[in-house]
Amino acid sequence: MFTIEKPKEIHIQSWKDIIEGGLSSHGFQFKEINFDRFWTSIFQDDFYAFAAKNEDKFMGIIVARISETYFQKIIELDILYVMPDFRKIGVARSLINKVESIAKEQKLDLIIRGVEKSNLLAQKLFKNYQEINRTRYLKKPD
Repeated sequence: MFTIEKPKEIHIQSWKDIIEGGLSSHGFQFKEINFDRFWTSIFQDDFYAFAAKNEDKFMGIIVARISETYFQKIIELDILYVMPDFRKIGVARSLINKVESIAKEQKLDLIIRGVEKSNLLAQKLFKNYQEINRTRYLKKPD
């Protein structure tokens, strides 16, 4: 059994460990992530962050944010990471359910970006989502 809770200052090191371990396992270098900016951001009004915990063990985290332009307002999934020892027991589904309930309450579309085709667990998790094909461009430095 586990609980879903908002981040707390006393858990900053646990969140840092998850971000460092989780993102580096997906090819990101921790030095590319400004953890202080990340930590400050998740307490802003347009961010929703939650952790799944079993007693004092962190099992996974989710971070979503509201994105608004002049023509749409959506909630986007930024980070979903479950520690390897806690996969396939419903942690990711519970974290997604939490964000889905926020999206439903606020009448927002929930957008999931960046799911790798090789990530079969994520593919299964998002099987009830409609795939949207959009082209993204990155400006390279001159």
